[in-house]
Parts: sequence; C-alpha cells; structure tokens
Amino acid sequence: MKKLLFALLLAVAGWCQVNAQGALAPEKYNQYLAQVAALPQNKAEFLMMATMETLSKDPKGYRQMLELAEQRFSDPADSLHNEGLYITVLKHATEKFVLGNNEKERHRLLLMGAMKNRIGTEATDFDYITPDDKTVHHLSELKAERILIYFNNPDCEACEKVKDRLAASEIVNQLIADKRLIVLGVYPYDDRSLWRKTSYPSMMINGFNQSRKIEYDELYDLPTLPCFYLLDADHKVLIKNEGSLNKVEKELRTFVEQ
Repeated sequence: MKKLLFALLLAVAGWCQVNAQGALAPEKYNQYLAQVAALPQNKAEFLMMATMETLSKDPKGYRQMLELAEQRFSDPADSLHNEGLYITVLKHATEKFVLGNNEKERHRLLLMGAMKNRIGTEATDFDYITPDDKTVHHLSELKAERILIYFNNPDCEACEKVKDRLAASEIVNQLIADKRLIVLGVYPYDDRSLWRKTSYPSMMINGFNQSRKIEYDELYDLPTLPCFYLLDADHKVLIKNEGSLNKVEKELRTFVEQ
C-alpha cells in the first residue's frame, strides 16, 4: 500500500513538471482520482491532501485538479462521488495560499455546504406543518427504522415525476405498510399557496417548513431539487443530497435483506 501511495504521488509530481512545459492532460487526473477513490477512505483522504499540497507549487495544475475534484467527488450521480474526499480538497483550497480571495470565498461556501448533515451524523432538526393540521411538527419527532426526506418544489416538473414514482415504488410502499419507513415530503421555500394547492400521495407526509429556516439558515445543502436524504432510526444520515430514486430504492432493498 505504501508503494502505491508513493507511486501515485510521484505521478502527480511528474505531471507538474510536464505541465510547466505544455498542457496537462485532464484524462490523467481522471485516472488518478479513480485510483485514489479506490483506496480505503483514510488513506484516500491522506493521499488527496498530499496531492493538493504537491500541486500547490503549480497553480494551473492545482486549479485543474480542484475543478475536476468538484465534478467527480461532489456530484452524487458520479461514480467517484465521495464527500470525504471532496471536503479534504476544499479544506486545502481554503487554508492554503494558492487561490485568490474570491476563489477562496467560493470554496469556503462549498465547504460549509459539504459539512452540513454529513453521512453518519445526526440530521439537523427542522419544523413543518401539514395542509390539514396547523400544529407545528418536527423531524426529530418521527420514529421509524428509516426516514426518507423528499425535498421538493411543487413548481418543479422533475419533482412531480419523482413524486409519482415514489407513490408507485414497491419497496417504498412495502416498508411504509410494515411501519418501517416514513416518507416526509418537504417544501422548503415561501409560496405557501402553491404548496397548499398541490396534491401529494397519501403514503407520504406533506410538509411545509413554516419557519423557513431550511432556506434562510441554510440548514441543508440543497443545490438542486428534488433531492433525498435517508436517515436511520437514530436520525443518522445514510444518504445525502441524492437526486436518484433508484439509488434510494437500492439502499432500501439492502436494508430489507439484512
């Protein structure tokens, strides 16, 4: 393992020298990130930090790696998605003196978003009301082996399609019927009238974040809607900011088979 880590770092150092003479081939960085992501998490994070430190001597290569890491590590749909590695890269970018102030500020904000509700941590509590009940409820009050939060916007075509798919999902409905799963739909924005006139399947709780803290205090990182957060019985995050219902269903099937 030590030999592999050393070889990968040597490769990065060599690419820096090549880059000083000509264009750096982006495909090499893609190959490199795939190798890093295949390592055990602690070794991968150590190597990614060392990689960014090595590249800090080459601002062009540093920015290329930073951009590629954002594309590959931050996107849940990417095969290399890895929040821990993305946070490692962002920490280096915000703490070192390679980037200008405006660039640093952007990556500082990205880091703040990535640090919220990390997988394995307890999900941040929030309030909600339902159309037929003015009582203020809280996420923390929900009790089930799995809780699926469906952040959505009624004015979003993709959200409507995913909502219909949720209503028809065999594994979702099976777990709800067995009282092992609760699905909480949450509209986090301000158009209450739009939310009230939109219908939701009876198998899910239809919630409106009345305090608007999800948006105003940026409690959750929601770059796109719809997106899912899956929690366990202790409200620990299992899946974060996931746009694919297929991946959620796969995780639920694995849960059933355990």
